[in-house]
Amino acid sequence: MWEPLAAADPRHGAKAAALARLVRAGFPVPDGIVLADPAAAGWPEALAPALRALGAERFAVRSSAGAEDGARASFAGQLHTTLNVPASRVAEAVRRTARSGRGDGLAAYQARTGRRIGGPVPVLVQIMVDARAAGVAFTRHPVTGADELVIEAVHGLGERLVSGAATPERWSAQQRWAGTATPRRAGAGGAVASAGTAVLTSRQADAVADTARRIEALFGCPQDVEWAIAAGRVWVLQARPITTAPPPEPTGTAAGRPLLTGAPASPGTATGAVRVIGGLDEFARFLDGEVLVCRATSPAWTPLLARAAAVVTETGGMLAHAAIVAREFAIPAVTAASGALARLTEGRQVLVDGTCGTVTAIEEEPTR
Repeated sequence: MWEPLAAADPRHGAKAAALARLVRAGFPVPDGIVLADPAAAGWPEALAPALRALGAERFAVRSSAGAEDGARASFAGQLHTTLNVPASRVAEAVRRTARSGRGDGLAAYQARTGRRIGGPVPVLVQIMVDARAAGVAFTRHPVTGADELVIEAVHGLGERLVSGAATPERWSAQQRWAGTATPRRAGAGGAVASAGTAVLTSRQADAVADTARRIEALFGCPQDVEWAIAAGRVWVLQARPITTAPPPEPTGTAAGRPLLTGAPASPGTATGAVRVIGGLDEFARFLDGEVLVCRATSPAWTPLLARAAAVVTETGGMLAHAAIVAREFAIPAVTAASGALARLTEGRQVLVDGTCGTVTAIEEEPTR
């Protein structure tokens, strides 16, 4: 039935097992419980006392499938998460997460990566962290693979970052620094949050970096770490191996100044016709091999990413779920390309360079 998070093992999925290992190693992880099989009988009756024992009013309900958070496929954002759930609604959220193992986006992801969830989806319930800032840290550069730690951060909950809805503040630092050297806030693509105030102080960025480096040392491989800062403390919400794929071979070249410059989010180059998609109701207009241009993507957009030559978004960062999925699909991606919807005309042939973060025209704009 329900097990304490600290006792989780591979039967409870990769996410829960990794968090349990972090708990046992002394890392600050929000307390929680995990259910190996939501199809089993009796768990709803056992849920209420388990939640009371945690002593919280609100919870985060997340998937922990066996195939998730692997070294070859992350399933980033493909299964359902519900945040700020009151105790009275946790059972409903658990069922929703368990059902999310069957969906069009997930089917497209599994077909493209060749990895499958298989079997029941274990579910993790944790105390909700009242985050003042949150984000993701990669202990290797996600695009170049360099020995460089990259942090992306937003005010409040990290959902705005991982969903691509917000363009994060970015920090980076060489891994093999000496002493207490602090990461530096990035320049291009490292936009500060909309209110205009910095998300992290240098001291906070250094604390996040130190936590991520120690997690990498524990697991023995480069890590993708989701974190939050609350009450002056860095909390670890998730840790998994960084998934990488070889960049695709260049498919074209373009001369002239780029039409747009954004954040490089998935390496390689690709050419194709621009297709601007404003929402889910326009998916039928998208053709295989086109360049997907949109404001932001969510897991529901995975079927388009699986068919796209490249993707360009107006918001988001290089550590958002869509960027991770693009790298796993080996398609170039440029995020935080301000003005993309207005400046990239439908049907125009462009070259997307996800290594440099540019979009360049390779023929004249079509006549309307």
